[in-house]
Amino acid sequence: MLKNVMDRLPLNDGYTIPGIGFGTSGIPDRDAEELIFMAIMRGYRLIDTASWYKNEEGVGRGIKKAINAGISREDIFVVSKVWKDEMGYHETAEAFERSYERLGLDYIDLYLIHWPSSKERENLETWRALEELKDSGRVRSIGVSNFNRGELNEILKESRVKPSVNQLPVNPENSNADLDDFCYSNNIVVMGYSPLGAGKVNKDKKLATIGNKYYKSPAQIALKWSIDRDVVPIPKTSHAERMVENLELFDFELTEEDMELLNSIDQQNDSSRKRKDDNQGRRHGSRRS
Repeated sequence: MLKNVMDRLPLNDGYTIPGIGFGTSGIPDRDAEELIFMAIMRGYRLIDTASWYKNEEGVGRGIKKAINAGISREDIFVVSKVWKDEMGYHETAEAFERSYERLGLDYIDLYLIHWPSSKERENLETWRALEELKDSGRVRSIGVSNFNRGELNEILKESRVKPSVNQLPVNPENSNADLDDFCYSNNIVVMGYSPLGAGKVNKDKKLATIGNKYYKSPAQIALKWSIDRDVVPIPKTSHAERMVENLELFDFELTEEDMELLNSIDQQNDSSRKRKDDNQGRRHGSRRS
C-alpha cells in the first residue's frame, strides 16, 4: 500500500512509477511551464503529456525549471505518447524524435501508444519502434493507452518487451474493472486518466458521504479509491490549492466497507461489485509484488 506521495509502484521492467501524477491534457503550451513547475514544487513527481496535447515544449521547460530549483531529474517521471497519425515503425521513430526535441530532456521515462490502430499490424509495427527506443536508452519504459484485451493480447503474443503500463479512463463511475483485472493479471500497471470523471465525482452522494467521515472532498475520496486499487491516477488542475488538495490522500484510510460502496457506483460493470477472491486484497490497498 502506498503510504505517501513519494512512494512508487514497481513496473514489470524493473523501473518504478509514482503512485499519483499530474495530467496536462488541455493545458496550453503557454501555461504549461509555470503549471508544471508549480505541480512539481508541490510534490508531484509524475508528469503526463503527449504530442497530441501540443504542450511538450512548455512541459519540458517546467521540468527543467524544477530541476534548476533543486529537484532531481531521477525523481521526476515523464510520460509522453505517440498519436494516431504518427503510428507505424518509421513514423513512430520520427514522432519520438520530435517529442524528444520538444521536451528537451535526456530521456523519457515512459512512452505510450496513445490509441490503438484498426489497421492490420500497425499496432505491432509501432510497438517494434517503441522496443527499439527502449533499447536505445532514451526511453526507459514503454506501454499503451486505451488498449482493450484483444489489442493487448496481440502485443503480448508477438512482442519481446511486455507493455509496462496501460493508460485508461478510471474513476468510480467508470471503473474499467474487467480490463483493470486483465492488466493486473499480466503485471501491467494501469494509469487512470479522468480520475475525477470531469468533475462528476463532486456531485456523487456516496463519495460525499464517505468524504464527510474523513473530512475529505469527494475528489479526494475518488483519488484515494484509485490509489487503493493500485491504479495511478493523473488528475489535472490549474489551481494551486487543488494541486495540494489532490495530494492530501495519505492521512486517512478507506475501510473495506468504503471500498465496496465505491466499487458499487459503477452500475454498468458487474465486476466492479463482484470481484474475484484473489483480487480482494488489491482492492483494499495491497501493493503489487
